[in-house]
Amino acid sequence: MTQYLAVTAMGTDRPGIVNQLAKLTASCDCDIIDSRMATYGNEFNLIMLVAGSHTAITLMENQLPAKAAELDLLTITKRTSEHVPQNHIARLAVEYSGENRRGTMKQITQCLEDLGQDLAGMRTHADADENGTALQQLELFINIPEGTDTDHLEVQLRELGDQIGLDCRIRRMDLNENTN
Repeated sequence: MTQYLAVTAMGTDRPGIVNQLAKLTASCDCDIIDSRMATYGNEFNLIMLVAGSHTAITLMENQLPAKAAELDLLTITKRTSEHVPQNHIARLAVEYSGENRRGTMKQITQCLEDLGQDLAGMRTHADADENGTALQQLELFINIPEGTDTDHLEVQLRELGDQIGLDCRIRRMDLNENTN
């Protein structure tokens, strides 16, 4: 029976980290089912879902700490189950942009929770323009469950943008379109 392990690894970015973790995964007779990698400043972050037999997953759990120490990485693992997709009728890409203000993400995520929406992914970036004005860009990916009036939801998301002083653009995505 296939078992699953969620693995998070973080440390100073440098070439070869992903290769070393992929080699370890393969040597434990596990498969990488899903993964995301990003760098933030000089920090590397990898999240992956690994699958294998009970023995293979146990071997991965036992060998990962030594590899992490060798690579100077912090790692966290958690046994989990296979992802079962929810039945969604649509997916939205929502982009908010404008002047950077503290608490914006809190307001947006609170609104989504209040509306019962499933945040499937997000990207954020804050920087200053050439005049020194602090700007932010937030891109959210929302899975829309059955029974949701998508047109009304879009109106509510645009109204939120007006309330918090950010421009809002919404794009309807194909359900199979990747959120990376």
